[in-house]
Amino acid sequence: MGDPGSRGEVVYGVHAVTQLLTARWSEVERVFVVLGRPARLGPLLRLARERGVPVSHVAADVLGAKVGRRAVHQGVAARVASRVYAVAEELCQAAAADPHALLVLVDRVTDPRNLGAILRASAGAGARGVLLAVEETAGLTAVAVKASAGAVEWIPVAREPKPARRIESLRRSGFAAIALDPGAGEAWTEPALTGRVVVVAGGERSGPSRGVAAACDRRVSIPMAPGVDSLNVAVALGVLLFEAVRQRRAEARGAGTPGADPGQGP
Repeated sequence: MGDPGSRGEVVYGVHAVTQLLTARWSEVERVFVVLGRPARLGPLLRLARERGVPVSHVAADVLGAKVGRRAVHQGVAARVASRVYAVAEELCQAAAADPHALLVLVDRVTDPRNLGAILRASAGAGARGVLLAVEETAGLTAVAVKASAGAVEWIPVAREPKPARRIESLRRSGFAAIALDPGAGEAWTEPALTGRVVVVAGGERSGPSRGVAAACDRRVSIPMAPGVDSLNVAVALGVLLFEAVRQRRAEARGAGTPGADPGQGP
């Protein structure tokens, strides 16, 4: 195939995908490689890893369905993201300069509609940006962008290939790392959510991966009524983010303390 494509387009062929990863890597949502890949794809895959671009290994018929049965795809294709990704390091450096920065890190959330709702809640709460773990996490597909209801235009989104290390780096920069974990015994109202905070939202059912959860300062949950398992991840994140908003407004007024009764209005 010729030049790299436009938003949402699937680009295929070794030259075209390599060109895309070289010149416009921040616009690549995912690379698809046929199972039993040819050895010649090694340099391309190393480039994808260096750029932090997710790679999926798929059957030949699945790859063919993505690009067209008659396309000469050479065993590789890439989907152009519906929005350009921010650079994680630049996003985190800018946030670290703000004593009240609020960041969101998303780990193992696979449903693009949930991701879109997360982006909307994050933008609504005034978060500085959203970091997406590369592995097992949805990206900026057309579905996610649509589900964000326009919020993706207002908040930078970056991919993070090593989320646990990123959390540790943010903590060294003065961030408190708070993970939403359905199995945690601490209530979401307990931690102080003022100052620099990164909120970690994990998989739809199981929460963040073990390594990501272990890198956080605290893990909190939202208690549910009997018979109800847990909230949708985007809803739970919204609850925690707007608890942070409530605490910050109370602190700015000099009225109330972090962890106070959530029934009190902002």
